[in-house]
Amino acid sequence: MSRKFSFTVPYAVPVEELHRALVDDAVWQARFAAAETATIELSHPDGPGSIRLQMTETPGQDRVPGLVRKVLKSDLVLSRTDNWQPLQGEVARGDFTGRTGGINTEMSGTYELRPTAEGSEIEVVGTVSVKVPLVGGAIEPLAEQLHQRVLNSERKFIEGWFAKL
Repeated sequence: MSRKFSFTVPYAVPVEELHRALVDDAVWQARFAAAETATIELSHPDGPGSIRLQMTETPGQDRVPGLVRKVLKSDLVLSRTDNWQPLQGEVARGDFTGRTGGINTEMSGTYELRPTAEGSEIEVVGTVSVKVPLVGGAIEPLAEQLHQRVLNSERKFIEGWFAKL
């Protein structure tokens, strides 16, 4: 079984500037510089104005919800790949996939970056599936919430990045 989700992440940054930050290696390297249990690989397979980010993280047990800890077979390892395409007019599109080790979870979906009156927003639409008997359906909303928290944390970092410029 899988769960569909959608949410938006608002930014107080114009689309062109936000897109430039999203495809900038220096922004992502700074974002992950202090992350002790995370790695990031950056590439630009679709040319200028695009990026592929491959991220992994092993969160500490204290950051893993109790329900998830009960069904883990090994350490929880989160992996996510984001792809952003070049800006076309005032819109940029992307996609993401995510998986976990230690528990069989898959997530995928799309991003759409577009302008708003206050700056811009990223609309996130996706699905998550947790293949654990009996409790998978209870864990799926937790996976969605985690993705939303990560994207909001990235928003705070990127807006702080701009504030320092």
